[in-house]
Parts: sequence; structure tokens; C-alpha cells
Amino acid sequence: MQRYQHVLAPVDFSARSSELIKRALEIAETHDARLTLLHVVQDAPVGAEPFGEPSGLVLSEEIREQHLTAAQEKMRELAEQYDLPLNVDRAIEEGISTHTSILDFADAKQVDLIVIAHSGKKGFMGFLGSTADSVVRSAHCDVLVLRNKAE
Repeated sequence: MQRYQHVLAPVDFSARSSELIKRALEIAETHDARLTLLHVVQDAPVGAEPFGEPSGLVLSEEIREQHLTAAQEKMRELAEQYDLPLNVDRAIEEGISTHTSILDFADAKQVDLIVIAHSGKKGFMGFLGSTADSVVRSAHCDVLVLRNKAE
């Protein structure tokens, strides 16, 4: 059996985050692995065109800081709620694409397992997948997908 060294659990602060954190903690403890909770704050241009280049309008520095501060507070609340051990890292990254930010973080931090929740939602007419689908397709490490219980 492969021994994981570094487990990454991307959280979006939704109700699914609870199950995800519990499972990731269990896996990290079983493998005596490092665990990192990651939240990605999307830094999307305000005036993005549906099928073209983003417009020149981007989030103001004030709104960006508000998003980062809110994410830091929610991450702190998660740590308290789940009484996370001190060795559980908490990270907040900014990026236009959530899945790309997750993958870049995983590569940079030498993550060997990503534990991610699948929302069960489909994109435009069912053709585009979720963040979890994109991570599974492109990750350079193992990925454990927690399926939506309704599926």
C-alpha cells in the first residue's frame, strides 16, 4: 500500500467541506501524513466576456482584500470547529481558475494525494465538469473524490 506523505484538501466552506475535512484528517492520520486545507479565492475579472478575453475591469484592491479577510476568518473558524491539530496547514491562494490554483499548489508543495468533494453539478448543458472533474483529469498525483451522497 502506498504511504502518502502530504494530503491536500481543497475546501470551499460549503456543507460538503465538513465531510471532506473529516475524511482528509482520517487519511492523514492513517498515513501519518501532513495535511493542508486549501481555499482558493477567485480573482475573476468583473467584466469577463463569456467566450472571449476578460474586459479591463478587475476586482478593486478593497474588494480583493475583503474576500481574502473573509476566507482567512472562515478558515480560522474551521480550525476551531474541527479542533484541527497544529500540524494541519491552512492555506489561501488567489487565482482566476480554482482547479488550476489547486493543481499548481499541489505541484509546488509536493502533494501526493488530493482529497476533493464532487458537487454533482454539471456545467453548461452537462458538457463542462466541476472543479473536481478538472482536478482528476490533470493532477500529477492521486485524487480521491468524495461523491455527492445524492448521486
